[in-house]
Amino acid sequence: MTLSKTTLAITLAALSIGLSACTDNQKESAQEAETEAKEMVTKAKEKSSELYDKTKEGVSKLADSAADMAGDVKESTSEAYDEAKDEASDAYDATAEKASDVMDATMDKSAELKTDAAEKLKKACIATKKKLGQDPEDC
Repeated sequence: MTLSKTTLAITLAALSIGLSACTDNQKESAQEAETEAKEMVTKAKEKSSELYDKTKEGVSKLADSAADMAGDVKESTSEAYDEAKDEASDAYDATAEKASDVMDATMDKSAELKTDAAEKLKKACIATKKKLGQDPEDC
């Protein structure tokens, strides 16, 4: 019985740690899964207490039932954690790709602006040299 509660506590702790790497939507989804897992644990504790109070035989049945429920909670929590981890990884990849695209577009625009500025500077130099009666070839 203590092993099941310990396993549940460790599983919930692992899920909580996994939440720190998620986006807001994924955190909400993972938090809902965690809340559901906590509710299942609470229900398991209540059921365990009721069965223990009934009879010694009930205690044996309770242990079996709690172990089954703990396995279900562990499996459900593990699946939710894996899903949240996958979604976080996908979101990270998408963000990295978007950042790369933005960086490429920024570099292209910067090169374009630099070329435009150089052309305007050359035109201004030529116009100035002509007004001063100098040779615009140096521009």
